[in-house]
Amino acid sequence: MEDYNYLMQRFESWSEELLLRGLSQFSTRDLDVLQPLAEESLQLQMTFLHELVEHVIREGRRVALGEGDEDVLFYQFCRLTQYVQLSSKQDTV
Repeated sequence: MEDYNYLMQRFESWSEELLLRGLSQFSTRDLDVLQPLAEESLQLQMTFLHELVEHVIREGRRVALGEGDEDVLFYQFCRLTQYVQLSSKQDTV
């Protein structure tokens, strides 16, 4: 359970930082943060979370390279952060 909580905290920290910078500032540095988080979610057998992160990684990479759609990235980012928020809230109940 400790690994799960730590993973959720890291997702929250990353998403808050990105919101402060602005989603249009998504960069390869974000990919460096998200890739290990995706792997950890898979190790914890959190398949749906892993899928959400992979969507953000895929679209984020495209945006960082100037080929993606920021609206699609925003949608995927919102799905991921909502899942993390609900998971964290569920854990405290």
